[in-house]
Amino acid sequence: MQSSLYYIALYTHIIIGAVALVAFWLPLLAKKGSVLHKKSGRWFVNAMYTVAISGFIMTSLVLLDPIAVRYADALPPADKIESIIRQQRIFAGFLLMLSWLVFTNVRQSLLVLEAKSDRSILRKPAHVLTVFSLGCLGVIMLTIGMQQQIMLFKIFSVLCIVISFGSLHYIFKRKLKSREWIMAHMGNIIGAGIGTYTAFFAFGGKALFSEILTGGWQILPWILPSLIGIAYNVYSNKGYRQQFKVGS
Repeated sequence: MQSSLYYIALYTHIIIGAVALVAFWLPLLAKKGSVLHKKSGRWFVNAMYTVAISGFIMTSLVLLDPIAVRYADALPPADKIESIIRQQRIFAGFLLMLSWLVFTNVRQSLLVLEAKSDRSILRKPAHVLTVFSLGCLGVIMLTIGMQQQIMLFKIFSVLCIVISFGSLHYIFKRKLKSREWIMAHMGNIIGAGIGTYTAFFAFGGKALFSEILTGGWQILPWILPSLIGIAYNVYSNKGYRQQFKVGS
């Protein structure tokens, strides 16, 4: 039962994730505020919520019972079960953090757009707890990453902590610049897109890069979307600030 539910969530995750890869570009390239921008943005958001929720289901099942989920057909040797359970749960915790990162970014982007300059919606306890828990997950996985010396955990844990802190700062800062919500909305959407492409390159594209990238270079598919996404966000911010007269 657990294994079947896991694979249903997995295939849903893969199929909808592939849709999100394409849907990400439509609102980004469409004229802001246009019908296409709004409709395609909704498609992307729905796809990302599905990706995040299916990710929660998969990682939660692995955290609860790694052996029943991942080794339903053939049990590993008895002397290796304890080690396998520990490793599976550690990596499942990392993937849970990434799913929570996607969910938080998408939710923040929608509420920022809805709230605009009135942030009372953003300050509701449920959303504040969602954003704060992302930072807590980041701290937990950063601790594990440092103990296990896993660079991947360190990088994304710091990213989650920074995003959590940045979102909370936006929610509670005393005063916003005029139309600052536009930049916040776009930053969160790009963050969700980074999550989509990270998953694709690290998992879906693993077979494509396994022979090309060896050794320490295997971390590249994980961090490349973040590097490109952050660089694009920094580059585009200046143009969008001028276009929408942010802060004027």
